[in-house]
Amino acid sequence: MSIINIALTGLNANRAGLDVTAQNVANVNTPGYSRQQAQFAALGPSSALGVSAGNGVEVTSIRRISDEFVVRQTWATQSQASYSSRYLSNMSQLESVMGADSFNIAKGLDNLYAALNDASVKPESTPLRQQIISEADALTRRFNTLSESYYSQHKDLSEQRTAAVELSNSLLVNIADVNKRIVEMSSTNGNPSQLLDERDALIGQLSEMMSIKTNMQPDGSLQVTLASGQPLVLGDQASQIKAIPDPSDPYLAEMEIDFAGQRFPINGDIGGELGAITDYQVDTLLPFRQTLDEMAVAFADAFNNTLATGQDLNGNAGQPLFTYDPASPSSSLKITGLSPDELALSSDGTPGNSDVLTDLVGLSNQTFAITGYGNIAISDAFTAMVGDTAIKARQVTSDAKAAENLNAQAISVKENLSSVNSDEEAANLMVFANAYQANMKVISTANNLFDTVLAMF
Repeated sequence: MSIINIALTGLNANRAGLDVTAQNVANVNTPGYSRQQAQFAALGPSSALGVSAGNGVEVTSIRRISDEFVVRQTWATQSQASYSSRYLSNMSQLESVMGADSFNIAKGLDNLYAALNDASVKPESTPLRQQIISEADALTRRFNTLSESYYSQHKDLSEQRTAAVELSNSLLVNIADVNKRIVEMSSTNGNPSQLLDERDALIGQLSEMMSIKTNMQPDGSLQVTLASGQPLVLGDQASQIKAIPDPSDPYLAEMEIDFAGQRFPINGDIGGELGAITDYQVDTLLPFRQTLDEMAVAFADAFNNTLATGQDLNGNAGQPLFTYDPASPSSSLKITGLSPDELALSSDGTPGNSDVLTDLVGLSNQTFAITGYGNIAISDAFTAMVGDTAIKARQVTSDAKAAENLNAQAISVKENLSSVNSDEEAANLMVFANAYQANMKVISTANNLFDTVLAMF
């Protein structure tokens, strides 16, 4: 009887609806899960002859509730948030270093000039001359430790890049594999919802490492490229990201994409954490290190040149107090090991004469050409560096908060669209359960009608 067949289709369709609802409820707390929805369609008459209401209902598909634009917006804001967060973390470390008392170059200079002033009262005093040497040595250690701190962070950033590249390459391989499985399942009319969620999660992690673009393909796979266009994943083929060390600095690197034997250089900003690492190294850390080197050279040369105009207590020509390696001045700056009586504080070697000492004190106000700061006193240059660090740190903090808020908004929109709503699913359970029972009632009614017909004979 057609009434029973129609009711059976209703039973099957509403049982599928119950299954989908149960799956949603089971995954109400599963991160990244996109709720599903059974799609129903009426079955029309099997023949154009005669009058027929139809043949019941069928489930045409199980729809995954997601919006490609919303998901892409989440990935885009995630890239910016990760970039800002990584940059802020590095900038905060630099600000902490620059604010540390033991790294304060200006304070070290003040201490040295104070020792020079003290010695002007009695230039021939061995203890006072020793104090000059001690403060000079302390100043070199400030330069050394600050430079070493820059170098250590520079090295750490290289290690961060290596880890980010390794993670990115692993994600690319996994995305390509999921692409393959989605295509295979879609070709057999299977439900790839779980695989689509998995792929979205993997691409979300990748977007933290770099800025990406995606393009849906007819076979269900997703093409992934860098924002600048270089291929990352095409179908089931994955690229490999490589960081090629800079010949002049092993902790800097040129980034490139290797796809199927072809190399694509990454020109410009890669975005995400990888972009933040390189940008911070190139735009902030290395210029600061260069400025520190210039300060060390300018001060050491000026001090040594001034000493060269005088004579020590033994009547010998003035010798340098500072020495450094031109390849890395601030990290190698040190005192030469002069004894107190070898300090040439007088132009003629007379014990009470302090004219060269006066010239050394005058260096505190002498200006030098420092990149980014013009002609400026060494102490003022360092103070300006500290100020610049604080200003930039505040700006980066503001940018990070804005990026985080945008990402949170994008995630909220995505979750409102795709996440499971317990109240809605509870209502669906009632709807499908009632429909299922109603179809059972139809079968029961059909059975009663059949029994009544049999009873007539």
